[in-house]
Order: sequence, then structure tokens, then C-alpha cells
Amino acid sequence: MYSNLMLYFIFFSYFIHRPIIMRENLKALVLGVNTRPIVNSLKKLGFYVYSVSYYAPEDLNADKKYYLINPLAHGRLKENYNENRLIEIANELVDEVDYVFITSGVFEFENSKIPKWDNVVGNEPKKINEISNKHKTYKKLKNLGFNIPETKKINNKTQLYKFLEEFKFCILKPIYGSGGGILKINLNNLNDGLIYGIKFPIIAQEYVRGKSFSANFIGNTFITFNKQIIIKGMYAGNLTPYLNLPNKFVKIFGEVIETFELKGMNGIDFLIKDSEPYIVDINPRILGTFETIEMSASQNLAKALLNNNYAKEIKPKESYIKRILFAKEKIIVNISKRDFIYDIPKKNAVIEKGEPIATVIAKENIKSIINSIYGECAEYEKRKEDREDI
Repeated sequence: MYSNLMLYFIFFSYFIHRPIIMRENLKALVLGVNTRPIVNSLKKLGFYVYSVSYYAPEDLNADKKYYLINPLAHGRLKENYNENRLIEIANELVDEVDYVFITSGVFEFENSKIPKWDNVVGNEPKKINEISNKHKTYKKLKNLGFNIPETKKINNKTQLYKFLEEFKFCILKPIYGSGGGILKINLNNLNDGLIYGIKFPIIAQEYVRGKSFSANFIGNTFITFNKQIIIKGMYAGNLTPYLNLPNKFVKIFGEVIETFELKGMNGIDFLIKDSEPYIVDINPRILGTFETIEMSASQNLAKALLNNNYAKEIKPKESYIKRILFAKEKIIVNISKRDFIYDIPKKNAVIEKGEPIATVIAKENIKSIINSIYGECAEYEKRKEDREDI
């Protein structure tokens, strides 16, 4: 016979360590430019998932898909993206679901419509929009004593010249948004043509040499550091985890999470100057590192987002590299489904120069996988000539 005390411990241990069991018929809505990673993670937990996105890759496993892109003619994201339309579709679905998950590309702009949804996992739209105002966020960070590169709001070309005279090199960023639209300039390459293309007001920031990193949190729990891959001012992937950074950085960034009252998954992008971290961005929503963290930790990250108590179980160990591939010219793609390749476009889709083709995530042989993908892409004009010759 078991003693009462022993029975208590058996009972307690069972309920603490038992696997999470999701209630049947739970529904989730995932909203953003690319929803595939979180959608597929939720499907593994048994959710019925609505996806509202710009892209619609072949490996998106949502039960219901609403998307803006033409799967056979991708066009240009900058020209065709319609945030308002995505939010309108989401508004029609939000009352049908138990949870809403938000990825990049929504609520990040000055004129974004801000709905009041009470079933958002993580930061609500209003909070995302507030943090996405870089000018206000930088001012708050500086006033609180956090390191940021020297930063100024620039209203005209005279102010820009003055800033450059002091710092020689600078980074230009839009006041709102995250993840792109960054331009590096100096006094030597600043000409009338370049200035004509700048939309004032804009953020000018001191150029800090060095590698780009990010720190990822779920709730108040630190998950990992990542080394970022930045190509022409755009996020193009990452290495997870990045281990060669001091623990004092975790404490600093934890204070940022707490001070800004951030919930769910958040990322802090930073550079290192004089052995100290300098914050360059806060991303208050589900991050591009979502999958590399899942793979490295061998855990379902959606489960940790639904219950932050599970975040402590997310411990990235194995090193994974993520690379987003972009078209070097206008192409027609025929990428076969196989291991390590994600965000696969529809067969014979036309992709414009500079637009994303697919994503590679692997532990090794990254270059050979990348080359194999480019080998499955045909130059559009050449294919057009071949068709005309038939």
C-alpha cells in the first residue's frame, strides 16, 4: 500500500510532467506576410488553422488559406502588398477562432488599422504598432539608459547633410516598420538622385561596424541568441543558436522586455560596440527565427507560445542555418519538395528579380542546397525565347 505522502507525489508528478493535450476542435488564425512556420507548428498540435497571408507556398498546411499573391505570377511585394485587405479578412474570421497569432508585416505602419482583438497570443495590435514607431521607441530606450547608436529624426536634406558631416556614414530607416527598408549612405555617395528617392521624415542612425545579432524571448524567458544574415539591408536568414555572447546581455535585454511590457515571442536586434550591446530594433511579434529555434531545440514552439510555462523547455542546442533565397533575375521556378527546403512556390511560378524564391534551413551543406535550388530556376527571358522558337 502507498502512503498518503507517496500518492501525493505520484499525483503531483503526473500532472506536472504529463504531455500537453489540446482540446479537440481548437481553431487558430495566423496573420502576416508569411504564416507557414507557425501554421505548420499549430497543425502538429491538432489545431484547425486559418491562414491570412501575402504568400501562399505549396508547403503551407493550413485548413483554410486566404492570400494576396498570384501563385503563378508573384509580382513585387512592395507594389502588391495590401495590409488593410489582410486585416479585413482577419476581422471576418477572428470571432470564429480561439487564438490569433501575428507574424511580420501587419500593424507595423503609421496608418495601420488597429483592431481590438481579445484572443491574440502575444502582443496585441496596438502594442505592435507602438513599438514599430522607431523614433518613439529609440527615444524611450535612450531615456531609460539603454545603449542605441546615435539616432536622429531627419526632416529634410539639410538635416541629413549635417548628420553625415558629423558621422560620415549613416543608416537610413523608415520611421515605422521592421525587418527591411534600410539604406547605408555616406557623404561620397549622397547625390541628388539618391536624395530624390528618400521619403522624409526618416530615421538617420550612426553606422556601427560589426555583425548583426538578435536575442529572442518568450514572455520573460530568454530563449537564444542568433547571428543574423543581412543582405542589402534586408533580413535574409540567421544562425541559431549563437553561443559566443556574454550572459550580461540576457539581463539587459530582459529589462527591455519587462520595461516595454512585451508578451509572447519578441526579438531584440543589436550590434556590439566597445563590448556593449547597442539595440537597433525591437520586433514585438513572432520572429523569423521561429523554425530554427524549433529545430535546434526539438520542441514545438507554438506550444510554448500558448503556455509560456513551457518556454523553459525550449533550449536550442544544435546549430541550424536559415537562408532566404532571392531571384537574381526574373525567373520561372520548378522546385521539387524535399528536405531542408521550405516556402516552395507553385510549379512554373514567375518570380521577379529581387523577390524571395524559397527558404533553406539545414545544419550543413547549405551552399549545395542553395545551388540545387538555383539550378531548378530558369531565366524567364531565355524560357520565353525557347517557347517562341518552338
